[in-house]
Amino acid sequence: MSPLRSRKRRSKLGKVIMMPEALKRIRGIHARSKEFNKRVGMPHQERLLDLMRKHIDEIETLARAGDPHYLVETGDLLILCYELLLESGASIDEVTLKCFERYEKKLKQLIEGLGDEG
Repeated sequence: MSPLRSRKRRSKLGKVIMMPEALKRIRGIHARSKEFNKRVGMPHQERLLDLMRKHIDEIETLARAGDPHYLVETGDLLILCYELLLESGASIDEVTLKCFERYEKKLKQLIEGLGDEG
C-alpha cells in the first residue's frame, strides 16, 4: 500500500494535519454524500469532480465581484477535495504533507530561478 493510501490517523512522520474530530466529520459527510449519490445512480467520484468544477467557477465569479462569500465556497471546495481523497482511500494527512513538501520545493526552485530579476 502506498504511504499516501495509509488509513492511520497519524502520518508516517508522526504529524497530524487533520484533527481527529474534523476527520470524523469529513468521514461522516463522505459517507452520507456517497450514499446519496448511490441512491440517485451517480458515480460518486464523477459527482465530486463535477461539483469541484462548479465550485471553482463560483469562486472565480464571486472573487472577481468582490463578494467575500467566495471564501465559504472555497471551504466547500476543500471539503470536496477531502472527500475525493477519502474516496480514493488516501490519507488526508499523508497527501497534505506530501503536497507541502512539493509546493515548498517548487516555490524555492521558482524563486531561485528568478535570480536577480525579482
